[in-house]
Amino acid sequence: MVEAVVLAGGVDRGEIAQETGVAHRPLLEVGGRPMVQRVLAALRGAASVGRVVLVAPEPVQAVVGEEALDARVGAGDSFVDNIVHGVEATTPNVDSVLIITGDLPLLTPAAVNDLVQQSSKSRADMAYPIIPKESCERAFPGGRRTYAKLREGVFTGGNGVVAARDFFELRRELMDRLFVSRKSPLKLASMFGFGFVLGLLMGRLSLPQLEARAGEIIRGRVAAIVSTYPELGFDVDKLDDLNLARRVVETFGRT
Repeated sequence: MVEAVVLAGGVDRGEIAQETGVAHRPLLEVGGRPMVQRVLAALRGAASVGRVVLVAPEPVQAVVGEEALDARVGAGDSFVDNIVHGVEATTPNVDSVLIITGDLPLLTPAAVNDLVQQSSKSRADMAYPIIPKESCERAFPGGRRTYAKLREGVFTGGNGVVAARDFFELRRELMDRLFVSRKSPLKLASMFGFGFVLGLLMGRLSLPQLEARAGEIIRGRVAAIVSTYPELGFDVDKLDDLNLARRVVETFGRT
């Protein structure tokens, strides 16, 4: 069993905020409920999750009842600060922590349980879900995701990670570097190596190669968890995402 940290901080200044007037993305309603409530309900319904910690600013905290979580942490100045402070609020002797974002409106307990169970079997220091393109397109036709081609297939990344609790304390500087570099191919190339990044862009790499190189960088064992639960990768970054999530809930009656 893991403990979960939900990251629901940050202020949106893009098209979603302009269109809806909602500055804190986890407060956007899908199926009549703020997305953060839906995420917390999925975690509460997952047998693999124990305590739940919410890292969020006061407006987001205000819509969450005490029954939905076990600890609250105010949002800090950076994404990495929020991870570290959230992990610090988990039980000191817990082995693993699930870090997940608060903008996954279609998250289900089954998806959470599968991720945690596969991560536990991998015995990795860090496990990260990747979802096959066909699973995403089958469940959410019309949705647009960013995909990477590997030898085993085409995948998109999920919005959660399961890692050993002490990993977050020992690798804070590394997390800062990865977060700052995440949208810069040149910065990523400087960390992973230009040849590696070129191989990834050309679809020549395999999952074991990807895991091995990531493990070298974090100085630990990394596992890519192939999940057939596309809701793990369905975050709301754009107005189209929000509208699609609302249509899915309305059409299929997801609670």
